[in-house]
Amino acid sequence: MGIFSKLFFSAAGAVKRLTGKVAPTLYLEEIEKHFADVFEYKPDEARVFHELMSDFVHIDVHIVPPSEKRNFYLLFTTGMSDLPMTLPKECSWDERKINERAELYCLLPPDWKFDGFGDKAETARYLWVITVLKQAARYPHQCKSCLGSMHSLQFTEENTPFADNTGFCSAVFLHSDERDFGGKYGDRLNNFRTEDGAYINLLCLIPMYEDEMNFKKEKGGNELFLRLFGETVTDFSQLVIDINRESVCMNRRI
Repeated sequence: MGIFSKLFFSAAGAVKRLTGKVAPTLYLEEIEKHFADVFEYKPDEARVFHELMSDFVHIDVHIVPPSEKRNFYLLFTTGMSDLPMTLPKECSWDERKINERAELYCLLPPDWKFDGFGDKAETARYLWVITVLKQAARYPHQCKSCLGSMHSLQFTEENTPFADNTGFCSAVFLHSDERDFGGKYGDRLNNFRTEDGAYINLLCLIPMYEDEMNFKKEKGGNELFLRLFGETVTDFSQLVIDINRESVCMNRRI
C-alpha cells in the first residue's frame, strides 16, 4: 500500500481524515517575500499547488522554477505556521516563542516534472514530494507534536517507498546555521521574524532510506548529518533531492 493510500506517523500511529476546519491564513505574503529575497527571484515566478481540502491548517506548496543562478526547483510550504506547534512542556517561554512555528522547503533537480504525465504511475513518481511536504507540514497539528531540526518522520508502518522508482520512505528535517554556505545567508535559512513578532523556522526536508532512519535512531541526528553532508553544507547542490543516491549507511557498519 503506497503513500497515496496510507499514511503512518511514527509519533502518533494514527491517521486522521480531513474535515475542512482550518486556521485563518496569517503569514502567506511574508513567507513568499522571505523566500523570494533569499533565493533571489520575483514572487510572481512561482506557481502554487493549492490544497482543495484541508484540516487544521491550509497547506499550499509553492514551486519556484530553476534559473541561471539556481539549477534546481525550490519548493516550500505556506500554512504550516498559521498555528503554533505543540512543544514539550519543559520548554521555556523563549524557546517556545522561537520554535513553535515552522514551514518546510526542499530542492529538486531541474528536470523534475509537475505535469504532462502519461499515467498514474508516472504521476506518483514525481508528485510524491508534494504529498510528503503537505503531510509533514500538517503532522504537528494533527498529532499535537512538533517538528524541528534533526527531527524525522516515518510515513508508513511498513516503510513503504514513496514511489516505485526510489527507496526513500522517511524524512529528516534540517536547519541551516551561520556556518553553512560559508556564512552567506547568516540565519536567514534558519528562521525569520514576522511583522507581528512571530518567528517562523525554515526546515529543509531530506528524504531518507529505511537504514538511514534506523541509523539516526541509534546514533543520532548529528552522526547522520556528518554522513550526509560532512561538517557543513557548502552548496545548495548538496540539498537537491537525488532519487538514485546511495544510502549513506549502505555497506557500512553502523
